[in-house]
Amino acid sequence: LDLLTDPPAGGAGAACVGAMTYHPRYGLQIIRARQTILAAGGAGMLWRESSNPPNATADAIGMVFRAGASLSDVEMMQFHPTTLYIAGSSRALISEAVRGEGGRLLDRHGKRFMPDYHELAELAPRDIVSRAIMEQMARTGATHVLLDVRHMGEKAFAERFPQIDRHCRSFGINPGTDPIPVHPAAHYMIGGAKVDLDGRTTIGNLLACGEAACTGLHGANRLASNSLTEALVFGLQCGRLAGETLATVNDKLSARQIDWKNEPSDRTQLDLVDIRNSLRSVMWRNVGVARRGERLSETLEIVSFWGRYVLDKEFYDPAGWEVQNMLTGAYCITECAMRRTETRGVHYREDFPRTDPVWQRHQHIRRTEHQLVVE
Repeated sequence: LDLLTDPPAGGAGAACVGAMTYHPRYGLQIIRARQTILAAGGAGMLWRESSNPPNATADAIGMVFRAGASLSDVEMMQFHPTTLYIAGSSRALISEAVRGEGGRLLDRHGKRFMPDYHELAELAPRDIVSRAIMEQMARTGATHVLLDVRHMGEKAFAERFPQIDRHCRSFGINPGTDPIPVHPAAHYMIGGAKVDLDGRTTIGNLLACGEAACTGLHGANRLASNSLTEALVFGLQCGRLAGETLATVNDKLSARQIDWKNEPSDRTQLDLVDIRNSLRSVMWRNVGVARRGERLSETLEIVSFWGRYVLDKEFYDPAGWEVQNMLTGAYCITECAMRRTETRGVHYREDFPRTDPVWQRHQHIRRTEHQLVVE
């Protein structure tokens, strides 16, 4: 649920001394540790449309921020252009390889539209295809577009893409004869805990890897499949460094009592499910594929308002912590997106459509005992 630090989070010289966890039978537990590795995944569930599993609720971002460690590039969320669109169902990935095999994107009228947006048409980068789909949906008043692979034939498609074929057929769609309904969705958080090449964060004894970390490997627009390789390499680095440190540094666990008391809240308790769903809708509308300054500013106001009634509460189950993490993550992401007044990679600003050399750098956000710091 959370990281434990000593001295308190945000203070000078703070180091991680373990974690607070939740056990279905025993409730809250404290686990003290000399080395802690954070591998808590991404943040895709912050957006209404997402290819991520339900537990990708920005938990790593929330934990790192509360611990006072630096986050990097959290405005860089990659949206995948083609996920299966079935109303009421979760969004399943339709691989880019399908477009690589000649799949064409059609609007609701059956018109192929990608050549109007980019010379590479369906093979353009993910961010360009995502924006084109969103714009074409707005132009035609549609809820989705269609991915046409009928030229491959039923047998060939099933042999080349067996999982996608099975998933489509479970909804009564035969890719050999039916166009596949698709829609962009939040897919991969490029940002995360700022780490070095060994996975060290900016506070002692805490390492991070996988989608929880920002290694700098992906720049502003991740190439397909690099995330798995990164997770394997940095997971190994973190494990090796933690093991070597434990073997060579004979430090002892702090015996200090951990103070986690908060003043009782006198504010109204809001409905967590409603906040969660409303937050995802706001993030999709205002901090999604395309962004504008006034919408980002509005989102900060909305998230701050909800936060006053949710972040002041103590929760004893994971669901409450997830909503708190989502609000914290949404604020950090939106703040960094508003400050980056340019378009770069997956971060597209309609009011700043050009790439600005001044912004050819990473952006870091952290908290101290008294303030929010963005560098």
